[in-house]
Amino acid sequence: MADTGRRSSCGLSATEKEITAQAWIKLAPALGDDLRIIQSEVKQGRAQLIAWGNAEFFTVLREEIAANGKELVIVAAAGKNSIQYLDVIHKQAAAQGFASVRLHTMRPDSMLRMGKSLGYQKAETILRAVL
Repeated sequence: MADTGRRSSCGLSATEKEITAQAWIKLAPALGDDLRIIQSEVKQGRAQLIAWGNAEFFTVLREEIAANGKELVIVAAAGKNSIQYLDVIHKQAAAQGFASVRLHTMRPDSMLRMGKSLGYQKAETILRAVL
């Protein structure tokens, strides 16, 4: 998150708190029932909440180990200009030695269309029955 230099008692500036709150509001639909779990992972440092640009795009990212090496997982993303920021994420991941980027999406057809230029292809399908 952006560092404005204004600190509060818990370590985040007022602006950072506002951006963080805005990020969770934007990401909530994508995270659905997993919102609290992912927020906990961010608090524990197992995932990272990032605001891109002028807080117009938000992601939750985490590192995992895949068969081909380190994999950057885009757990959730929301906001404007997603392709622009996904391109930046890809470049940074490659520079940091990640072998692949995986993303989770509730809209696979849209993401496959948008992500075609970045090399995204369908890798798995998850089905869930709520009991």
